Amino acid sequence: MNYGIYIAGGGKDAGKTTVSLGLVSYFKEHFPGNVAFTKPLGQKSTMVDGSSVGQDSYLLDTAMDLGIPLKYAAPFSTSSGAAEKYIKTGEPSDLKKNIRKSYNYLNSKYKVVVVEGTGHPGVGSVFNLSNADVASMLGIPVILVLNGGIGSTIDRFSLCIEPFRSKKVKILGVIINKILPGKEEKVKSVLSEWFDSIGVPVLGYVPYMNTLSSPSLGVLSREMGAESLYLNKELNMKSVSGFNSAFGNTEEVLNMIAAEPDKALVASAGRLDVIESVLARKLSGVFSDGPSAMILCGKVEIDEWIIEACKKAELPLFRSNAPFERTVKKIHHKIFKVEPGESKKIGNIVELIGSNVDMDKIKDMLENPGKKDNGDEGGIIGKVLSTPFKILGRILKRK
Repeated sequence: MNYGIYIAGGGKDAGKTTVSLGLVSYFKEHFPGNVAFTKPLGQKSTMVDGSSVGQDSYLLDTAMDLGIPLKYAAPFSTSSGAAEKYIKTGEPSDLKKNIRKSYNYLNSKYKVVVVEGTGHPGVGSVFNLSNADVASMLGIPVILVLNGGIGSTIDRFSLCIEPFRSKKVKILGVIINKILPGKEEKVKSVLSEWFDSIGVPVLGYVPYMNTLSSPSLGVLSREMGAESLYLNKELNMKSVSGFNSAFGNTEEVLNMIAAEPDKALVASAGRLDVIESVLARKLSGVFSDGPSAMILCGKVEIDEWIIEACKKAELPLFRSNAPFERTVKKIHHKIFKVEPGESKKIGNIVELIGSNVDMDKIKDMLENPGKKDNGDEGGIIGKVLSTPFKILGRILKRK
């Protein structure tokens, strides 16, 4: 018997792709050569051999070495104007047919098919392809990935469960992701009791790891439109944990670097006071770790001595012709996704999910589905509505 499992999220960037990477890796170990991945509705695309394909599908296929034809791994990726066109013309009219065809092909060839959803459960409704619509159409159970918290997590669950319940889609359980440091025990204690009271298995509690959302230096420089003045392959793949902006005086900037050495420093190329001070501390050994890179902005010419000093200090150096303020604004709120070439980060993700999610239980639930259907009228949602937040109040009162 072949199996399918749908990974849905409580919202954008909940961690669906992270969980999918972990699941695919686990199933590859247990069913060698017999695992597939597909994302029926992709919102972000990338160019591969001149063709636009779903970004997450390409990542999973490449990172996990699956060899799935992208027409099956990414049957539909939206683009600008696609929703308007669909509403006005009904085109493309074969979306459901293509998604069904892709899944059926994979399901017939592979033991397990991991299907990744898009955004929150309602995303895709404009195409009549919400997450609940797709899971129902494919007839596969769902794991819901939620951001870690207590009240906010329960609120989000209660909101997200309804679309699946209305389509009678079975919920295997939830995974609580990105739990902040120091909150793990309290979150686990409260949520375990609350979800247990409504009959929903919590399949994992995953701590937040800042490095997983940090870009490699190559990715960061690309997003900034910067060129490398000193870099090598090993440093290019190194991750940075964000960046500090050299807006303050020299002492303030140096203090930021000392406090957060894993961050890159973004500065105006005209800030020689900062540049000289950083390099002096790097070369003297005062700054043995930070900053992780230096990115200089603006059209000011970079003196050769700066490049040579960075080489001696093994400090990756980039320059962008864009103004300093514009560059900082561009990347300040950007969420960086893992990319296929970031093998170390992908390995860390697989280890993180494998260590914190009960993979064996998920496998057992797929192979031995119980009679209880969490998507029925008397299932999860009924329990949630019948015992709204009295349970949560009692739990928190005891803490």
